[in-house]
Amino acid sequence: GTKVSHYPPCPHPEKVNALRAHTDAGGVVLLFQDDEVKGLQMLKDGVWTDVQPLKNAIVINTGDQIEVLSNGRYKSILHRVVPQTDGQRRSIASFYNPSLKATIQPAPQLLDAKVENMVKDVAKYPKFVFGDY
Repeated sequence: GTKVSHYPPCPHPEKVNALRAHTDAGGVVLLFQDDEVKGLQMLKDGVWTDVQPLKNAIVINTGDQIEVLSNGRYKSILHRVVPQTDGQRRSIASFYNPSLKATIQPAPQLLDAKVENMVKDVAKYPKFVFGDY
């Protein structure tokens, strides 16, 4: 799926907390963010950090399903959009999600076999159907 967002300038950003902080439920998100107007933030080490706009760059987010499939080795990133007073911000997000019928669980290869330089792990997430998530 694709989501196109438009954020007009906000004359009183102190009255707005931000757009709801969230992680993405699916697999991978390619985000074409505005080249000039900032606003996207991610939570890193307990601190909200600006994702600086870069011309012709694509921000890649891993979603909740990648966190589960990797048994927590890759994390789904908590992010939000904060209001700006200096310009209109636009973004296009392209979501790559599993089928609604797909069974999601930690990859058995990460749990069953010893891979070079990796310790055998126990499942940290339950098995579920993506559509139920």
